[in-house]
Amino acid sequence: MKILSCVFIFIATLSTCLSTSNARLVLKFGDNVEDYIMFSPDMEQFTEQFSICSWVRKVRPAGNYLYWFHYATESSVSEIRMTDHGHSKMFNGPSLNKVDQLAITPCPWFHYCMSWSASSASADVYFNGTKVGSITTPPGRELATGGSLVLGQRQSEAGDIYTVNGGRPFGGELYKLNIFSKKLTAGEVSEMHRAGISSDVERKQGQYRQLKWENIIQQPRNGNVQLVNTDFAEDDRACAVKASLAFVEKQLANARQELNMMNAGKLLDQTQSELREAKIELEATRADLGQRLSQAQSELELTRIELEETELELEACFEEKSWSPWDILNHQCFFNSVLSEEKIASLNKVWERLESFKGVTVTKDLIAFLKDDDTGKDLCEV
Repeated sequence: MKILSCVFIFIATLSTCLSTSNARLVLKFGDNVEDYIMFSPDMEQFTEQFSICSWVRKVRPAGNYLYWFHYATESSVSEIRMTDHGHSKMFNGPSLNKVDQLAITPCPWFHYCMSWSASSASADVYFNGTKVGSITTPPGRELATGGSLVLGQRQSEAGDIYTVNGGRPFGGELYKLNIFSKKLTAGEVSEMHRAGISSDVERKQGQYRQLKWENIIQQPRNGNVQLVNTDFAEDDRACAVKASLAFVEKQLANARQELNMMNAGKLLDQTQSELREAKIELEATRADLGQRLSQAQSELELTRIELEETELELEACFEEKSWSPWDILNHQCFFNSVLSEEKIASLNKVWERLESFKGVTVTKDLIAFLKDDDTGKDLCEV
C-alpha cells in the first residue's frame, strides 16, 4: 500500500510539474513575413457558438493591423481576424475598431476574448475582462468550416500568407490561447482575467475547451516562432526596462527631430536673408540697367536727330550746287594732267558716241551699257 501511495504521489507530482511546465510555455513570434503557425483545425464544434480567449503581448512598437489570429475559408477570407492593437472582424462584415480607446502599448500582457453565438447574432469583444464592444453578425449565419487558421500573420486567402509590403507579421507573444465551444458570459471572461496569467482558470470550462493551448503549441511552426519557458515576474521586469529604454529612445528621437527642425529653421532663415539681399541687388541692377537704357535711348535719339539734320544739309547742298559740263575735268583722268590733243580727241569721241542716243532717257542701265562699250575705255590712258 505504501508503494502504491508513493506511485500515486509521484504521478500527481509529475502531472503537476507537466501542467506547470505547459503553463509557462509561451509562443514567441518573429517579425518577418515567414514567421507564423498555420494549421486547419476541426471547427465543426464552433459553428453555432464559440469563445476565443488568449493572453497577448504586443512587442512591435510601430505598425497597426499586426495579426495574431486569422481564420479564413475559401468563401470568407475574414471569417475571424484579430490584431494586437484592438481591431477585430468577423464574417467579412463590419469590424470593431477600438484602437484609440484601448491605446495598446508594447510590453504588457493583456487578456483578449471574442465571444459569439449565432442565436445572439453578435460577437462580444473583451479587453482585460471588460467588454469594449460588439460586432453584429447576419441572423442565422454560422461559422464556416474547412478553413485555415494562421497565428502571427495575415492571410490573403485561405492558406496563402499576405506578403505585400512585408505582410502583417505579429512579432509578439501568445499564451494560453483556447477556443471554447460556447459563448462565455461576461462574468466568466472577467474571472479569467482576474485569476491572472499564471492561473488554470480556463480548465474550469472542461468539455467546452475544445481547441486547447497544449494542443496548439504542438502545431508545426514556420520561420522564427519559438516556444519559450517564461518567468512572468522576471519577464515583466525586463519588459519594464525595455519599455523605459523605448521611452528614452523615443525622447531622443523627438529631441533629434526638434534639433533638425531648429537647424532647418536656421537654414531657412539664412536662405531667406540671402534671398532678400539678392532681391535688393537685383532691384539695384535693374534700376541701373534702366537708367543706362534710358540714357542710351536719349543718345540714340540725339544721333538720329543729328543724322536727319545732316541729311537735310546734304539735300540742301545738292539742291544749291549748279552742275556744269566742265565738272568732268575734275575726274582723275584729267585733273592735274596735261590737256593734250589725244585727251581732247577722246572726249570728242565719247560725245560723238552719245549723239546716237539722242532722245533716250538716261538711266542706270544706259550708263552701264555705255561703260561696257569700248568707246571711252582708254580715256585715262591717253
